[in-house]
Amino acid sequence: MADDFGKLLQGSADAWQSELRRSLADRVPAAALGAGAAVLKQLDRAGLSQTELTARMGLSKQAVQQLLDQLEAGGLIRRESDLADRRAKRVVPTDTGLQAAATRQSAETLLEETLRERLGKKRFKAFRKALRELAG
Repeated sequence: MADDFGKLLQGSADAWQSELRRSLADRVPAAALGAGAAVLKQLDRAGLSQTELTARMGLSKQAVQQLLDQLEAGGLIRRESDLADRRAKRVVPTDTGLQAAATRQSAETLLEETLRERLGKKRFKAFRKALRELAG
């Protein structure tokens, strides 16, 4: 069914991600796309404890560990001992990781502007409001 609401939502999200990936393909490391981007969005220069990062993302420790392994292998983050708790690890973005996150944010902003132009300001504002309500 072409007007199935769930399919329309999923199709919109898929189109957004596809366009974003296309625009970033040659500009950021592969590890900074997809779920790796969600990790980088959580980090600032000071970083976060791995425990806090896991809680914020709502993922299992194993899933976050795999993402961190990929990001670290790509040179986007490093794990350091936490000064407050030597048993804990702190996830800190590298300069490359910070740049990848900034590049992604710029691409998201440009894509959002494109959608605003496509829908018109009034419809875009209403759409954004509806999405906020749906997201809770």
